[in-house]
Amino acid sequence: MITKREKGLSRLMIAVQVILSLFIFFIIDSLFPNPAVFYKEQLFFLSQIAIIWTFLFTKFRLGIIFRAFTFSNLIYGYVVTICIAGIALFIELKLMLLIGHFSYSVYIILLFCVVDLVALILFKLAFYYLMRYLRKIGRNTRNVVIIGGDQSEAFIDAFIAAKDWGYRIKSIVSPYQEVSDKYSSGAWIKDNDELLKKIEIKGIDDIFYCLPVNDEHYNVEDLLKEAETTGVTVHIMQQAYFTTEQNNHTGELRFDNIFETHQKTPAKYLSLKFKEIVDIFLSAFIIVVLMPLLLLIALLIRLEDKGPVFFKQERVGMNGRRFVCFKFRTMIVNAEQLLDGLKEQNESDGPTFKIENDPRITKIGRLLRKTSLDELPQFYNVIKGEMSIVGPRPPLLREVKQYERSQLRRLSMKPGITCIWQVSGRNSVSFKEWMRMDLEYIDNWSLWLDVKIMLKTVGEILKANGQ
Repeated sequence: MITKREKGLSRLMIAVQVILSLFIFFIIDSLFPNPAVFYKEQLFFLSQIAIIWTFLFTKFRLGIIFRAFTFSNLIYGYVVTICIAGIALFIELKLMLLIGHFSYSVYIILLFCVVDLVALILFKLAFYYLMRYLRKIGRNTRNVVIIGGDQSEAFIDAFIAAKDWGYRIKSIVSPYQEVSDKYSSGAWIKDNDELLKKIEIKGIDDIFYCLPVNDEHYNVEDLLKEAETTGVTVHIMQQAYFTTEQNNHTGELRFDNIFETHQKTPAKYLSLKFKEIVDIFLSAFIIVVLMPLLLLIALLIRLEDKGPVFFKQERVGMNGRRFVCFKFRTMIVNAEQLLDGLKEQNESDGPTFKIENDPRITKIGRLLRKTSLDELPQFYNVIKGEMSIVGPRPPLLREVKQYERSQLRRLSMKPGITCIWQVSGRNSVSFKEWMRMDLEYIDNWSLWLDVKIMLKTVGEILKANGQ
């Protein structure tokens, strides 16, 4: 997935830079209009810029994230690209003049190239520092475990040095004590059973297996089965990498043709990123639009029993990450302390706890639950990047501990405010059917599926049949 993710992001970055260049040309053309230039000629020139810039950005790998280049290489790449592109435009300009068409002046082309060069460099730098800031606050990161030996130390060292790639090394595992002792996050694990216990759901997104597949200490097949069950992605280093010649290349973190990726979760990287962006903007919009309603609900909760407005509870998120989930408080203040005395009345057939007429629910809380308005504060969790608008509901840790191994894979996507379960019978659905629905959602995920679930959710809210 890493190679796919980098390629997908590279294509997106190229498209954004081409659009930026076209916008700059349009602005310059508007500031210095030439009555002799016809509309069709303008469109032709814009199309040529799109084609030439796309080709050169791809050729010189300028879609790749800044983290893979030094600053000097970045400047050099853009200077060479714009010089070649400018020459190509100048040649086309001369050819158009030869066949009798009026066209842009050389000065307009030159001004465009200079402004575009500066804008592209500033854009890439701004994007780099934005991503660096987001990763510093814990956004857009992936937690990894590296399994390796002395033959893969070059890769491990490069991985540690690549701080701007957004990967957080949770542990470096090795069957060789001298290798684990070398790294501060190292763990000496001698056999396969210990390894599988080490990588159980603890907020891990990726496992990099950097040992020969026939290594006597660990069984790759067992590792893949474990990862498939839990939804963690495994990257297995190709055998060709374990040659002396390959291992002499150090200092640069690369994935191309080095790893074979095994993934059970959706690999639609760009679509998932688009989903995240839509989630954030839509959640912010909903919070702003519904602010008067949110304030009214908060006031009613306070007036009923003077207790806190929000109920905060630790939940388990994507790949085992813990986060504090926000809801409007619908129960009395000491509801959690009374839970043990009500467990015998549990109407759920699984590890979840459900009672249709829970005595702990307040008057305003009952109304909020029926209309699902108690879930509205979770849009704040979406903005924080802990949840999505659509996705499997976030479970409690005590519930996750009772999951069957096959059910852990429902944690491989961000939890959501709404899901298939909520629009398919909700409380009347058995626990196993609920888990099956979530896994089916993950296996068949698409943007269109999310849209359909959101539309159905609106209908369920209007029915006011929540509990």
